[in-house]
Amino acid sequence: MDEALFSCLAQWLAAEPVVLATVTATRGATPRKAGSRMLIARGRTAWSVGGGLAEARVTAAARQLLSSDGLGESLEIDLGGGSGAAGICGGSMQLELRRWHGAADLALAQRIAGQLQAGHAAALPAETAGAVQWLRPNPRLLIVGAGHCGAALYQLARQLDFNIWIFDSRGEVADPALFAGATVFSGDYARLAMALDTGRTVDAVLLNRDFHADIATLDVLCHRPPRFIGMMGSRRRIREVVEALPHHAAALQRLQAPVGIEIQAETPQEIAVSILAQLIQVRRAG
Repeated sequence: MDEALFSCLAQWLAAEPVVLATVTATRGATPRKAGSRMLIARGRTAWSVGGGLAEARVTAAARQLLSSDGLGESLEIDLGGGSGAAGICGGSMQLELRRWHGAADLALAQRIAGQLQAGHAAALPAETAGAVQWLRPNPRLLIVGAGHCGAALYQLARQLDFNIWIFDSRGEVADPALFAGATVFSGDYARLAMALDTGRTVDAVLLNRDFHADIATLDVLCHRPPRFIGMMGSRRRIREVVEALPHHAAALQRLQAPVGIEIQAETPQEIAVSILAQLIQVRRAG
């Protein structure tokens, strides 16, 4: 989220002041947690800190800040259900609102956006969010196998803040024209090492056409194991793949196979939903 958000912030700041609203702490049940952010300008907003009346109050406070000479303020949103509360979730949210404006803030937003887009972490200074916060670039989703399931996973993953790379040894299948916005490559499996050479965390999903391709893929990935390695296949296929790589036994302990949350998925799109649900779970746990 932060990668696209700060790119948007830099674009908006070229035209007008913008308030960055950051959830800094929560207690109890809340729609969003610490680190959630949104942008508020005079006539537009982007992203969300929870929606409903709570977000309406954040937006109103932000626009009041835009109309003043103030630089920022703290805001508490009560969701306890009592008189004057913004909801009945039962918890509360602490937010910092910071008005970004002028050449110095534009330069800062551009620097942060550039660092994140290059795959590097970036520091958000304390004066912009109440305390120093480290922003992380989008995780890289490495999809190995560009067939029906790989294509379905790509289509849905585009909505979920992934830096998508797609590999297939078959050049005719790994067609960049079919995967707009993704890095697409093919050829020898040794080329997979390029996808691991990054400051981003990497989540790898193997959707290969046969177990020989799985073995070749894992033989490369296990030298520098990604945060998540998932593989599609039957129990028998998974067992045979693992048995073929005894020298990678330690790295393969993290292999999630069959990949995806069990929802009785059958179609490529359903399989993609189950995989992305698991990846979201891993992201939140991290």
